Amino acid sequence: MCSEKTLYNYIDLFDARNIDLPRKVRYRPRKKKQEFKVDRGCYIGRNYLDFQTYLADHPDDHVVQMDTVIGSVGGKVLLTIHFPESSFMIAFLREANTSQTVIDVFDFLYQKLGYDLFKKNLSHSSH
Repeated sequence: MCSEKTLYNYIDLFDARNIDLPRKVRYRPRKKKQEFKVDRGCYIGRNYLDFQTYLADHPDDHVVQMDTVIGSVGGKVLLTIHFPESSFMIAFLREANTSQTVIDVFDFLYQKLGYDLFKKNLSHSSH
C-alpha cells in the first residue's frame, strides 16, 4: 500500500506525461522557503568567557541584558531589557521578531528618555 502522491512520484520515473494524469496537472511543486543563515563570524569574541573578561577589565561599567521571548513562531514577541544591578526588567510587545522592531523600541526609548538618560542607562560608555 502507498499513497496517491507516492504513485504519482513513481509514474514520474516512467514515460507517462503529466497531461495523461488528471490530478498531476493540478499539483505544483512546493516552494521551499530560503533558510536565513547567520554569519557565524559575528559570534567571535561574544561568548560568556569573553563577557566575564570584559567585566573584569571594566569593573565600573553597568550591565544591561536584553532578550527576546517568542510565544509562537511568526507571532508577537517580547523584547525584555533587564537591569541586574537594580533587579528591574521592562518588556516591550513587538509585532514580529525582526531587527527593525528592536530598532523601533530603542528609538521609542530614546525619544521618551532623552539623550542624557538614554546614554546613562542604555548605551555603552566607559567611565
